[in-house]
Amino acid sequence: MISRRHLLHLGGLTALGAALPGSTSTLRALAQNSAPPRRLIVISHCHGWPYSAWKMHPTGRSEDESWTLDLKRLPRAAFSQPLAPLYEHRHRVLAMDGLSLATAELDIGGNRHDRGWIHAWTGNNADFAARDTRSTSASLDQLVAAHTARPDRQPSLELSVDAALEAGRPIAYNASGVRLPAESTPLKAWERVFGPASSGDVVGQRRRRTLDFAYNEYRELAPRLGAADRTRLESHFGLVERLGHRLEGLATLACHAPPRPAASFEQYDKRFDAFSDIIATAFSCDITRVVSLSLGEMPTAEFGASAISDKVHKGIAHFIHDDAEKHAAMTDYVQYHGEQVARLVSTLEATPEVGGGSMMDNTLIIWGSELGDGWHGYSRYCPILIGGSWAFNTGRYLYWPQQTPAEMRVPSQVLTGGSTRMSGLPHQHLLVSVARAMGLEVDHVGLSHVRGQRGDFIDVSGPLPGLKT
Repeated sequence: MISRRHLLHLGGLTALGAALPGSTSTLRALAQNSAPPRRLIVISHCHGWPYSAWKMHPTGRSEDESWTLDLKRLPRAAFSQPLAPLYEHRHRVLAMDGLSLATAELDIGGNRHDRGWIHAWTGNNADFAARDTRSTSASLDQLVAAHTARPDRQPSLELSVDAALEAGRPIAYNASGVRLPAESTPLKAWERVFGPASSGDVVGQRRRRTLDFAYNEYRELAPRLGAADRTRLESHFGLVERLGHRLEGLATLACHAPPRPAASFEQYDKRFDAFSDIIATAFSCDITRVVSLSLGEMPTAEFGASAISDKVHKGIAHFIHDDAEKHAAMTDYVQYHGEQVARLVSTLEATPEVGGGSMMDNTLIIWGSELGDGWHGYSRYCPILIGGSWAFNTGRYLYWPQQTPAEMRVPSQVLTGGSTRMSGLPHQHLLVSVARAMGLEVDHVGLSHVRGQRGDFIDVSGPLPGLKT
């Protein structure tokens, strides 16, 4: 059993409990739902991809028309270096070549990293008016969480594999555009999700009685309050009751938690794997159905580039178009992340689903970044979907030509003049596809349309073509 006292503390309700008559029958009814839930993991890494190393363009394939590769039929040697770690899971993969962060290029103000991560996961413009960069709408993970969450569980779990130099990029934003805090150590995440095992929480029971007493006092006072004050207090008690309902459900959970992780891990890899175990068990216990996992900058020693620089960002990523050695290092960097993501998929495959199969059979992973490449480019955006076979025809590499009328900044080494006339498909189409796969009936995520630099109308609504069966 999970300690109610600890959960109330973690949920910010240390002074209040929650009276929830009938919660046992509610939980029993929910437990009897035989259909396994759909789950979403959003993963974002720093500095994009070195496109020329990531892409897979067999001889004879045109760059002026759309085409598809069947990954299931390809040998490992045919996979590009960054994609090779996913070879064993290729039947679950949709690799997408031909997208862009076009709307981030068309947005104005601020720096390109912040604009990139706002657009990447909200599909909307960035707001640089406050001290912390904000979005102008909710992020994909929060839209899905609002639709899929159980009322007696955590709507979402925000995690970040931070390193000494740069933390993971923000992913989760609420409807007001404020980013949600992420747990950056496995121990804190474990405590948030599972807490210490105990039972018979007398303090929690007293807190529930305290809330009952406070609410009865309010009901007696309410006739003497103005309409505005009554509305505010009703909203407050409604929020507390919803939070209490969620914490009550977690407190009555009978679930085997993974071992408590160490307070700290020296290696980035070890932190990632500890988070993976927490995610798999949280899904297995149905504690949450949506996770965002931000991958902070790895130490260069972990992927073999310490002889080049001790910093990925300003020592390597910015110079991939100037220095072949640094381009190769960023290729290794993304490959290393690919190995980590592949281990997460394997962990979910090894976790049984109630009724048969594995957790991964009912999980969709979207893996992206805040940039197209470390030069701060938005032109070549290379996200990957893993899973989601209930909605997508997986096991494929999809290519679309650059035909969207938006000009994109590129290095002069890539194109004389430093700008393209066309871009790839706006990535909002992918966000819509994922949202629909998770059961949302939406036509756009964030923006619905924009104007290119030449005044062209660009529709960014609707799903990506060709993902479905």
